[in-house]
Amino acid sequence: MIGLDTNILLRWLLDDSGVEDNAPEQAKLVARVILESGDTFFVNHIVLAETIWVLRNKAGQSRKVIEEIVSRLIASANVEMESGETVRRALDAFVGGKADFADYLIAEVNAAAGCSTTLTFDRKAAQHPSFSRLGK
Repeated sequence: MIGLDTNILLRWLLDDSGVEDNAPEQAKLVARVILESGDTFFVNHIVLAETIWVLRNKAGQSRKVIEEIVSRLIASANVEMESGETVRRALDAFVGGKADFADYLIAEVNAAAGCSTTLTFDRKAAQHPSFSRLGK
């Protein structure tokens, strides 16, 4: 198994070869390695959260499009997602909620570790039952 960094995963998901600081062949190289190598690629929570942040905030993708992208990653035969069920629950909350994906992932990881709630100051995250807002 081979771990993926955020920049590799993004090059696979987006055709950003026209961006000035990227070598024009990076997207093609990444696609070839991932699709033709026969290896399994690991996507950890940090890489996934960073990737979704870029897709949402830099690439302007909707929650629904992000859900489709992550669902395809989870279903990919050559991609192993860290705690796939935890990611799926966080993704479902993200699609139906107002907070960032990372907030929901934090709550789901904490719940999987046995936490009864996740304390936060974030008003948007606190709207989800996995969170408890500290202060008013």
